[in-house]
Amino acid sequence: MNGAALHFTLRELRRHLGPRALAAMLVVALVLGLSGPFGTYAQFPALPRLVYWAAVVGLTYTLGFLVAIWCDAALGAGRPLWQRVGLMAVPAGLMATAVVSLCNLVAIGPVTLTLADTLVLLAECIAVALGVVTLVLLFAPPATVPVEPAAALAPAQSRALPPILERVPLPQRGKLLALTVEDHYVDIVTDRGKTLVLMRLADAIREASGVDGLQIHRSHWVAREAVVRSHRADGKLSLELSNGLTLPVSRGFLPQVKAAGLG
Repeated sequence: MNGAALHFTLRELRRHLGPRALAAMLVVALVLGLSGPFGTYAQFPALPRLVYWAAVVGLTYTLGFLVAIWCDAALGAGRPLWQRVGLMAVPAGLMATAVVSLCNLVAIGPVTLTLADTLVLLAECIAVALGVVTLVLLFAPPATVPVEPAAALAPAQSRALPPILERVPLPQRGKLLALTVEDHYVDIVTDRGKTLVLMRLADAIREASGVDGLQIHRSHWVAREAVVRSHRADGKLSLELSNGLTLPVSRGFLPQVKAAGLG
């Protein structure tokens, strides 16, 4: 198993399962529990039906999301949206089918399904996964999947954007402001937001070719035009960027910062 992809997946799952996602799952579970689709209204009393649908919604979404993001990360970046949707939705649908079958086994007991019944359940789960994955990628895109550092890059002059921005989802793609290290990841900070990418800062700086910038700390790089002012406190220099982010300047990089007229 790809350890980097698994680490990225678990991090994304923790990031994604916030209050809004949990509230959405609760609402969906309540609607399904009260309406009782697929024969569950007649099959279960009210409270067991609500518990059943809460388990189905929570487990299928969480485990399906986990499998989908891992597949996306393991296969790497650079694929168009329609390919990502398909490659994420099919394994998520398979996982959802397994979860629903397990929930039915626990709630109802052993049930013999025909091949046709199994295929219908699988098709329904994949269809739901297609819709959910599409919505997630369009409106709440996860951080860019981990990729290997680029071995060779085309000259910056031949590209409309610095290569690093190709790793950023369209909603966050904008003017590059900074690159900052967080654990083994790099935050690509633009004027539209930020994206977390599994790569080294040195490789990220190389992919920022074409942007006038400099490293100010072992964990931070900034675009020169993004710096709006500098601050000194207790003898330490920091730079404030146009988006309000303030980054420290380490002593080792102070001469370069001063030479660039930023200190």
